[in-house]
Amino acid sequence: MVSAEEENRYRCDQVVPIEQEPRHHLLIENEFVRAFAVEIAPHDRTLCHHHPHDYLMYVAGDAEIISAAREQEPKRLSYSDGECELLSAGMVHVVENLGQKPFRNVVVELQPRSAVLRRGVGPKLIRGDARITPHFKDDRAAIFVVELASDAEVEIAGPAVIATPYGTVLNPEYPGRIRAKANPISDLAWMPADERLILSGTASAGRKAVIFMIGVRSDEGLGGVEPS
Repeated sequence: MVSAEEENRYRCDQVVPIEQEPRHHLLIENEFVRAFAVEIAPHDRTLCHHHPHDYLMYVAGDAEIISAAREQEPKRLSYSDGECELLSAGMVHVVENLGQKPFRNVVVELQPRSAVLRRGVGPKLIRGDARITPHFKDDRAAIFVVELASDAEVEIAGPAVIATPYGTVLNPEYPGRIRAKANPISDLAWMPADERLILSGTASAGRKAVIFMIGVRSDEGLGGVEPS
């Protein structure tokens, strides 16, 4: 049973769109995706908010939270660093961080037009030392974590969202149609279909990035293309 105090804490009488929830920072928005850098301070909780599209979530760091969906019992959830989920559209909930550290994650919404995209080939080592770890894969998206030594280079293929929730930064100036947005929680960049990017370590240190590859699987490995 939910206590009266908990019921008041997690009320969803007033629901805001996710982009108006102040802990969700909308950095990338186009016809295919919307990408948010999210951070909930220790013992803080969000406003009741609505997720209008299916969305990918990548959790950076261990966390203990309460997710209180409207008209449901609040659920206590434990996350480990690197956990990923694909969640269905329509979620209306309040999220509370029970831990002593910020609850940091990246949310990538799959807009309806993302279904026309074909996924590019996975991250490929060009030189140096790098670890490329798959964390999630289904028919619509895949998530990889790329950890680069200072001398490493890894090629990333679009369409994809690149995130840096572990403190490293992205170059704000990339060639072609690649667009990056800086944020203290996580830099985010959108790579359109057919774009390629060489992600490298810095001169003095490595780099760790999360790659959300968007689109249906391309068995031929021809890269991400938008059908005509």
